[in-house]
Amino acid sequence: MYKASLALLAGLQLMACSTPFESMWQGLATCELDDLYLDSETGEPAHPQLKNFTPYKVTDGFAWYKTRQDLHGLPISGFLIPSSTFEVHALFVDTPIANARRLTHNAYGSEFSDEQKHSEGLAPLLLRDPNNPKRSIIDCTQGEALEPQPEEPFPE
Repeated sequence: MYKASLALLAGLQLMACSTPFESMWQGLATCELDDLYLDSETGEPAHPQLKNFTPYKVTDGFAWYKTRQDLHGLPISGFLIPSSTFEVHALFVDTPIANARRLTHNAYGSEFSDEQKHSEGLAPLLLRDPNNPKRSIIDCTQGEALEPQPEEPFPE
């Protein structure tokens, strides 16, 4: 009983220490990011912590953000969320893919490399940024075969 209580207390302390950004992305490991979007009618953020960020561009159903955040040891330089019915969420990681694999494994116990789980919308996929070899992308896309990916590269 004591160990269970101690584990619960430690878990609650970790949750209390999370930053607003970490709180926003807490469902990343399973791509459960249902409340991380801009309302297509009002343009208002659905997640309360998203109000702390301002998109630099909203176009073609996506909101693009630049930021400098730490997500459990991952250096995040920006993110993309839906501003329509698309289920696409992406984090731009400011490190090459080899290092990003190590960091995601340290933070989440996974390198986010299971393509089957990704295609089912159950896990993110870590990708090399095709426009910048010094960056990586963590992609959570549900129904990937049915939805187009945003074409625009993340700016420097």
